[in-house]
Amino acid sequence: MSSLNFSKTLGAICAGSLWLFSACGSIQPEAPTTANQIVPVKPMPSVASTINIPIRIELKPFIKLADQSFDKEFKGADNPCSGLRYQYKLKREPIQLSGKGKTVFLGLDVAYGFSGEYCAGCVFDNCINPPIPFSCGWGEETLRRAKIKLKSDVELTSNYRIKSSTSFTEFTPIDPCRVTFAQININDVLMGQIRPELGNLAKMIDTEIGKQDLKPYILPVWKALQEDIQIPSTGYLRFQPQSLSVSEINMNGSVLNFNVGLTAIPTIQSTPWNKPSSGLPTLSPYKKGSGFEVYTDLKMNYDSLSKQLFDIMKTESYALGKEKINITSLRLFPAGEKLGVAVGFAGTKKGMFYLLGNPAFDNSKASLALKNVEYDIATKNVLIKTAKWMMDETIRKKLEEQMVFDLSDLMNLTKKSIAESLNQTMDGGVKIKGTLKSLEINGWSLQQDALWVRAKTLGDIQVIME
Repeated sequence: MSSLNFSKTLGAICAGSLWLFSACGSIQPEAPTTANQIVPVKPMPSVASTINIPIRIELKPFIKLADQSFDKEFKGADNPCSGLRYQYKLKREPIQLSGKGKTVFLGLDVAYGFSGEYCAGCVFDNCINPPIPFSCGWGEETLRRAKIKLKSDVELTSNYRIKSSTSFTEFTPIDPCRVTFAQININDVLMGQIRPELGNLAKMIDTEIGKQDLKPYILPVWKALQEDIQIPSTGYLRFQPQSLSVSEINMNGSVLNFNVGLTAIPTIQSTPWNKPSSGLPTLSPYKKGSGFEVYTDLKMNYDSLSKQLFDIMKTESYALGKEKINITSLRLFPAGEKLGVAVGFAGTKKGMFYLLGNPAFDNSKASLALKNVEYDIATKNVLIKTAKWMMDETIRKKLEEQMVFDLSDLMNLTKKSIAESLNQTMDGGVKIKGTLKSLEINGWSLQQDALWVRAKTLGDIQVIME
């Protein structure tokens, strides 16, 4: 057979067969049978988180309303034929407010005076003996001072209202009138006259505080946390609040403090939610906030990952003795549960081979590595016949060692994006201040155009009402 005829025959064989690569000079195995197969993405975990929302209410305006409805001066008299006959007057200053724990303390500075007489016995509307006169803080005399104290026990009700129970507790003369007849203390008598008025004041205070509806404080927060929060390059976060609870109150001075525990299921998805807001739910038993936990899928395009890996491997030579190859191209693709790598090469031999490996993440290094890297079965069959030396463990290990992807830029960008999105002013003047505690990868999925990694984010969020 002439050399020309032999070349034609060999060419025909090379065109029709994939196993005579040593003669043909190019290694071209078939792609893995699992090439471009994908596994469905696992549902995003829904983790309930409780967010603690501090609420502060200044009670002074409500006490002021009660103060304005309560008389500033009081007068009274009692004129029996026998016994104590008297008249009194009392002026008060504005109500003072302070509080501690669950109790509101109210104070009234008052100035008072009285005058009268004592009749030991009376016959036909006339004293048997001349009556004994007395006075204190009356006429030209300076009014005497005293302090009246009330206290109000405050609680929050399940219908978003504040309930108070106010009562008189103490009357303390500062410069008392020491007038006593027949063991009757004039101060006690005067207090008996004033006590009903103080009872009316207590009712006014309870009425004004009872008008206070917490819904206007809480509803903007509830609505704000149902808005979409756009996270650039990641998706749209929605807290999805589920329930509300309110802690016991804590008074500090004139400010009523309490915490709202908002249980939510924060979730990130790639598209806007377009979901209507729900109304306020019934209050449930209080649950203290513990931060939030949210998952998102980060997409790493195969093309960018392939370029990152090729830039590392293209400068390397893979040799065994006198035999060596260099990497000329590289392409990643999904292969079911494994990540496939199509590698073009040239050197002692040229062509292509296919590798399969298992993605493994190292959160401490923010990196992705391919582990258990092996030639695909079709590639093995071809190499055994054409370039068995390429299957040497030294070359395989070197290939595996270099298949590491740096994800630090992606992770840092995602952290920065989420952190910035968690610090903004929402509708209704609601400010959210979030802190990202950690972001780590705890799963992956090989999709058609990208490697999806599931990132778990832990953080704290504070909600502030303007």
